[in-house]
Amino acid sequence: MTTMRAAAVEQFGPAENLTLTELPVREPAEGEVLIRVAAAAVNPPDLGMREGRYRWREPVRFPLVPGWDVAGTIEVGTADLPVGTAVIAVTAHSQTQAGGYAQYVTLPAGYVAPAPAGLDWAHAASLPLAGLTARQALAVLDLAPGDRLLVNGPLGAVGGFATQLAARQGVKLVTQGPADAALDVIGGITAKKAFAAVRDGGRYVTVVPEFWVPDGQFASARGIEPITVLVEPDGGQLAELSKLAAAGELTTRVAERLPLENAAQAHRRLAVGGVRGKLVLIP
Repeated sequence: MTTMRAAAVEQFGPAENLTLTELPVREPAEGEVLIRVAAAAVNPPDLGMREGRYRWREPVRFPLVPGWDVAGTIEVGTADLPVGTAVIAVTAHSQTQAGGYAQYVTLPAGYVAPAPAGLDWAHAASLPLAGLTARQALAVLDLAPGDRLLVNGPLGAVGGFATQLAARQGVKLVTQGPADAALDVIGGITAKKAFAAVRDGGRYVTVVPEFWVPDGQFASARGIEPITVLVEPDGGQLAELSKLAAAGELTTRVAERLPLENAAQAHRRLAVGGVRGKLVLIP
C-alpha cells in the first residue's frame, strides 16, 4: 500500500477543520512496525492538538493527524511482533506526530503491546493512553496499602483506571479529605480542591498540565510538592495492563463507535462533555 485514508487538519481551528484525506503510508524503519488500525479512541488531548493548544516537541507538520490510542494488527513487524499480531499502542503524538485517525500508523516497536485477549477492537483501543497515564501517576504517588487516595474524576477514563489499579494495591479510595494523596485528572478549580483535600506533607499528582492557564501549575504549600505526570510510551507496562484487561481486572468502557469520516462529530461531542466511555473511530 502507498496511501491511506486519514482524518487530518491543514490548519488549527474548529472541529470542521478535521476532514477525510488521502495521505502516504510511512514505511517503517528498523525498530518500527506498521499497524493496520482497526480502532482509534478519541481523547481530550486530540482536541487540544486540533485547536493548536497542544505542546509538541518539534515544529508541527501539516497535514496533522490527531490520535493517541490505536488497536489493530501488525502489517510490517519485527521478530517479537510478527505480521498478523493483534496489538494496542500509544502513538506518543507529542513526540512522533503519528496520529491514530488513519488506516495505518507507523510506530516504534517499543510503544506496542499485544492486544487484550477477549476484548473487541473498540474496547482494546480505549486502554493505552488512559491506562498508562493512570499507572504512571500511581507509580509517582508510590502509595502503600491502607493509604487514602482522592481521585477527583473517578468516573472518567484515567480516573477509572486509577481507582481500579489503586484498589488492587490495597489503597483506600476516599471522596473527601483528609487524604494522604490526591490524583488530579480534571484540572482547573477541581484541581485546587483536590490539592486542598490532601493532608499536610501528603502527595499530589496532576495529569492535566495546564500550561496555557495562568498559575495552572500552582506552587508547593503545606509541605506538598505538586508533580505533573506526562505519559511516556512503554510497551512493557502496556502489556501488563493488557493482561489485566484480558483477565477482567481492568474494565474498559466504550460510549460509541463512529466511522472515521465522523471524526469532527466525535470532537464536537467530546467538547460538549457528558460522554460516558470512549468515543472510538473505526477506519
